[in-house]
Amino acid sequence: MKENYYPLFKRLIEAYTEGDFKETVDQMLKEEFEDDQQGREVLAALCGIDINTLNPDAFTYEIADAITKNQVYTKIVQKVHHCGEDCECIEGQSKCQSVCPFSAIMKDLDSGDKWIDSELCMNCGRCVTVCDKGNYMDLKQFLPLYELLKTGEKVIAIVAPAIAGQFGEQVSLDQLREAFIKIGFTDMMEVAVAADVLSLKEALEFSEHVKTKDDLLITSCCCPIWVAMLRKVYQDLVKYVSPSVSPMVAMGRIIKKLNPDAKVVFIGPCIAKKSEAKEPDIADAVDYVLTFQEVEVIFDAFKIDVHTLEGVPTIDYASRGGRLYAHTGGVSQAVYEIVEEIFPKKKELFKAIQIDGAANCKQFLNKFEQSNNDITFVEGMGCIGGCVGGPKAIVNKEIGKEAVDKVAYESAIKIPVHSEVLVRLFEQLDIHSVEDLKAKSSLFERSFES
Repeated sequence: MKENYYPLFKRLIEAYTEGDFKETVDQMLKEEFEDDQQGREVLAALCGIDINTLNPDAFTYEIADAITKNQVYTKIVQKVHHCGEDCECIEGQSKCQSVCPFSAIMKDLDSGDKWIDSELCMNCGRCVTVCDKGNYMDLKQFLPLYELLKTGEKVIAIVAPAIAGQFGEQVSLDQLREAFIKIGFTDMMEVAVAADVLSLKEALEFSEHVKTKDDLLITSCCCPIWVAMLRKVYQDLVKYVSPSVSPMVAMGRIIKKLNPDAKVVFIGPCIAKKSEAKEPDIADAVDYVLTFQEVEVIFDAFKIDVHTLEGVPTIDYASRGGRLYAHTGGVSQAVYEIVEEIFPKKKELFKAIQIDGAANCKQFLNKFEQSNNDITFVEGMGCIGGCVGGPKAIVNKEIGKEAVDKVAYESAIKIPVHSEVLVRLFEQLDIHSVEDLKAKSSLFERSFES
């Protein structure tokens, strides 16, 4: 479902790029909102700015100043409207409460209004997508980012594997690269390239930690909601979690290792990635996050028709396995193919299970803690269908999966160990063997113990 606020978002982008931003903000406050405070909160969220730092009497000036100074708010999901008892209830809960995986939405018993407990909220954004009235919003980061784009700084767009098919069945990665360059990005790269790196690393982790059918590896790749569940709710299982960062973080770190002055912008279907990018131990990797739906609005505001572009090709394409990370089962398949290739004696021990959807993940983990399993590799995704089912995907998950499979199986690189792209990349990172990757793996790791 597209947000109610996207027409306003488009109008703000057009005004900011055309030079009549302050006048437009003043006009929008007068014409679009009955409540002035709510109007300021909505516009601040669309501009990526913290409303609490703004003087209501000088709102227009201060919001423009905050964008220029890149004062991006750190709280991703926020409530911008009051609500009462008039929304559909499911088993005694409002729609937003019923979809929250972390029970972070509280209810005032007197007024019926809801509020978000910031200690419990993991910024998954399910409340944003399920609320028909637009009472919740996730922060939009494009206007502060545009300040960098228009200065000509080196800014790299990194696109999630789920991007296949999102902007049209026939739209290629090369056409999308040209579209991003037209906006002001220096280049666009596939996050699936970093997924290839992590497939190899996860295969190494599997070989090292799974010695018998009773051993276990829980992959930490991809999904911040899955990781948040393990860290916040199922701490007893953290000892089984691979220490790998997500492909988004790995790609950001690779780019900044090779280009220290570069800024990195992740583009995907996930609201929670905005929060992941700000986690203290990995905040070095990605500077901004945009969703597919936001990018669709941005292309529209810049009058870019992706279908008509010739495209800008690259030599840095990803493998089939890296691109399959976009949907449920893709990580397991990619890792298994490498285990089969370089650790053939371990392939019989590779007994994988995939769980998708936050409720299903919680149900599985509840049972998993209390039962004996012959599973040795666990892949979890917070959204049904995996990333193609993300809250800010443009097309439905079935169409998204079909498009991902098409792009993945058309890749000239079948598994990463045969990838010249990966060989060149590892050479640039001073990694010259599998043992080297093991020894220098800190670039692709984080700790889940705390």
